[in-house]
Amino acid sequence: MNRKEFLHQLGLLSGGVAFGMGGVPVKAFAHNPLGINMEGTNGRILVLVQLGGGNDGLNTVVPFENDTYYNKRPNIAIKKEAVLGLNSQTGLNPAMGALKELYDKGKVSVVQNVGYERPNRSHFRSTDIWLSGSDSVEVLDQGWVGRYLSKMYPAFPVQAPEEPMAIQLGSVESMLLQTDLGSTGVTFSDPNTFYALVQGSTADTDPLPDTLAGDELKFMRQIATQSIKYSDIIKTKATAGKNQVTYPSLGIGPQLKIVASLITGGLQTPIYLTTIGGFDTHANQVVTGNTTTGSHANLLRYVAEGIAAFQRDMEKSGMADKVTIMTFSEFGRRVNQNGTMGTDHGTAAPLFVVGNTVRGGIIGKSPSLTDVDSSGDIKYQFDYRQIYASVLQDHLGVSSQITNGILGNKDFSTLPIFKSTTSPLLAENPDLALEQNFPNPFVDVTRLRYMLNKSMYMKLAVYDLMGKELLIIREGQQDAGTYTIPINGSNWASGFYLCSLKTDAGQQVIRMVKN
Repeated sequence: MNRKEFLHQLGLLSGGVAFGMGGVPVKAFAHNPLGINMEGTNGRILVLVQLGGGNDGLNTVVPFENDTYYNKRPNIAIKKEAVLGLNSQTGLNPAMGALKELYDKGKVSVVQNVGYERPNRSHFRSTDIWLSGSDSVEVLDQGWVGRYLSKMYPAFPVQAPEEPMAIQLGSVESMLLQTDLGSTGVTFSDPNTFYALVQGSTADTDPLPDTLAGDELKFMRQIATQSIKYSDIIKTKATAGKNQVTYPSLGIGPQLKIVASLITGGLQTPIYLTTIGGFDTHANQVVTGNTTTGSHANLLRYVAEGIAAFQRDMEKSGMADKVTIMTFSEFGRRVNQNGTMGTDHGTAAPLFVVGNTVRGGIIGKSPSLTDVDSSGDIKYQFDYRQIYASVLQDHLGVSSQITNGILGNKDFSTLPIFKSTTSPLLAENPDLALEQNFPNPFVDVTRLRYMLNKSMYMKLAVYDLMGKELLIIREGQQDAGTYTIPINGSNWASGFYLCSLKTDAGQQVIRMVKN
């Protein structure tokens, strides 16, 4: 629908009186007479956390058994003994202890090597690519979330939902929420300030010229008024919402606190965007000899602690089964450290998907630091739009056909991020995969799921942290396939255990927690 058609339809529906036009006060439309209900989504909520500046993936998800990592980063590599191990090869930055606790509970999926073909190393261009969901050689001015919301609410903007379709915490509106008919979201830093700012406002009643510019101005007034009219309900829901945990006062914490209050207050908005900047760590990324301090560690701590507080808040409010958090950044950093104790713009990097509905564990291989691209950067394993497709289909309940349309009429396969997915398990070793047990921690019974890509000898066993074998679950020749086994640990002592899948093709180990 173009602007001319939009204005025509608006005139038919409103008797020729557009919102904010004809001297009608904005406050008269606190409840949109043309409003539609939030029937476009399945009740699920996606909270996006944008790490602005290009997060260094190698110092976030650390390949602590890779000698090349330490050779390429003699001064800024995270010391092996400080890494928070996720498996025998990979771990988290030591500043991310709060996220590690969620990972141990099976509530964090780590997706390795996310990027796209022909990567662009400009902050602005690569950010636009991620926000628009485009190929690197394609320039779009619409966001992938904007296209999603347009599909879910096809009558927008002639008929707008009674509650915002999307909310961005910040001051500068993101392309992520844009469509060819304007933004699908409302942007503010604080609900109370936003409410105070717009209350008492009246429409601009200056006459409009009977020209193309007049039509454009009328269109812009209408789109702006659709945001202003939401101030009442945003303030009402924010006031009704109750934060049941303490949030960090720095970094992403204050934004996630507002998001939580809106969700627990009953706002039906399906998409939230939060942002934390500072990840352009060209210098002084790590304080030598102390890998838990420095600019990058502080940022990762803010992210981990903010997300962990938000997840606890959702659990206490009973909303955790509906809400998923996803992080993203425009690119990773170079493998080599630079001359100023930092890292320069790179390509592929990991991201996190957090919540009750995720499978948990690591998806994908550890990045190769020797098989790199022509610029010496990490090659991507997963197109970033595979993450979007997974979120759209397996979390938000969008059909594969509509997902393909949202993502440029391209078919991107989903990844095994969510429990509801039908995607096959992926692993660092293509011949086998041992998934994180669920639930984890567990009280009595937990489940193990593993995959063999070919017939081979295998042994699945449980060990204590000293390496003593406690239980052989299965051993012998086994055909290719995916297997799920319930484990009764009711008689086990509380603590940590290791579960090992050892085969002719290699070995994988996970850590299990018994409460």
